[in-house]
Amino acid sequence: MNGPIRAFRYADDLVVCFRFEKDANRVREVLGKRLEKYKLKLNEDKTKMVSFSKSAMQRGIKQDAFNFLGFTFYLGRSKRGAVIPKLKTEGKRFRSKLKKVNDWARKMRNRAPLKKIWKTFCSKLRGHVQYYGVSFNSTHVSSFLFRAVRIMFKWLNRRSQRRSFNWESFELFMERHPVPTVRVYHKLF
Repeated sequence: MNGPIRAFRYADDLVVCFRFEKDANRVREVLGKRLEKYKLKLNEDKTKMVSFSKSAMQRGIKQDAFNFLGFTFYLGRSKRGAVIPKLKTEGKRFRSKLKKVNDWARKMRNRAPLKKIWKTFCSKLRGHVQYYGVSFNSTHVSSFLFRAVRIMFKWLNRRSQRRSFNWESFELFMERHPVPTVRVYHKLF
């Protein structure tokens, strides 16, 4: 190997970073054979090489992005203009989580008292904020909270024949029982 190598692993997911492309190609060739030795198989659909070069981006060459653990990693610019790695919520994961909120709200709307439903809902949102509350991802977390609250408003209004809330009364309810706020729990820099 001619340059430094960094590996980031979580359970069976792995990202390996190389300075030189020939090092990456060499490991890519050997990795499949090494895994077969232990009766494991490399998932070819998920395995890919991504160009992620700060110097190339500074020269105006567009860089790829990749997904890992529910985040999309990409190169962006800091407030001062320096090229830095950034991340945001993966689009597919964002949509699937909103669908799960919708399914849960539809199913739970009549199964418990309002305060219990709201408490559980806020707990779920808190978990989302704590996981996705990472530097540079505040916009996506905020968007998720906004949309999730809209979904709950829709389904809570379908608890009976009569409409339970108008938006003003719902806002008053949320003042008394606030949803979690967007916060960065994991600072990258």
